[in-house]
Amino acid sequence: MSLRLSCSIERRDFALTVNLTVGRGDVRAIIGPNGSGKTTTLHLVAGLLAADAGTISFDGQMFDDAASGGFLQPEQRHVGVMFQDNALFPHLSVADNIAFGLRARGNDREKVRHVLAEMLARLDIVHLARRFPRELSGGQQQRVALARVLATQPDILLLDEPTSSLDTDARDEIRELLGNTFRDFPGVVLLVSHDEAETQRLATSVTRIDLRRDSTVMASLNDSV
Repeated sequence: MSLRLSCSIERRDFALTVNLTVGRGDVRAIIGPNGSGKTTTLHLVAGLLAADAGTISFDGQMFDDAASGGFLQPEQRHVGVMFQDNALFPHLSVADNIAFGLRARGNDREKVRHVLAEMLARLDIVHLARRFPRELSGGQQQRVALARVLATQPDILLLDEPTSSLDTDARDEIRELLGNTFRDFPGVVLLVSHDEAETQRLATSVTRIDLRRDSTVMASLNDSV
């Protein structure tokens, strides 16, 4: 049971080839220089980008098959994404941000209420439920973003430099929270990070992007530990 990527994507001055297999229970850190395709890799898994060639699959379910044109839309993939800037909805309260994905998937009111209460307690943000993102610190916003991702019980968790915008104290706090989350998470985790200490603390395996620059940025992401 695993996430498998054997695909490539090209843009005018950028080409990325990915050959990667990540098993359930693995926290795979993806590291490499800016512009090498780390975020692009997450977007391919999430369905925010389509591969130009090759396939992406999870536990036998095809997410993307460029040859046949088969493509599973993002909302059909059981994937949760925690963006670098947290991407909270500014016009929604903390509670409504967390509940958004549950409601979008058609869960009934009782299920939404139950999961929301669980997430607020789990992330220690009960007292923030009625606040809006602009009223929160960076660390609090990341807690809300993580709660929103976990509320839908994804099989794949994607995190794009989740602590890069935080100060030192908040960064340590969120790293501890992520570590606890990863230990209990039964699916696949892909973690993009520039921080070696963070990688060593949170990841069970590491893959580095190889990069070559000429007129085109040529990047390749291959299995490594």
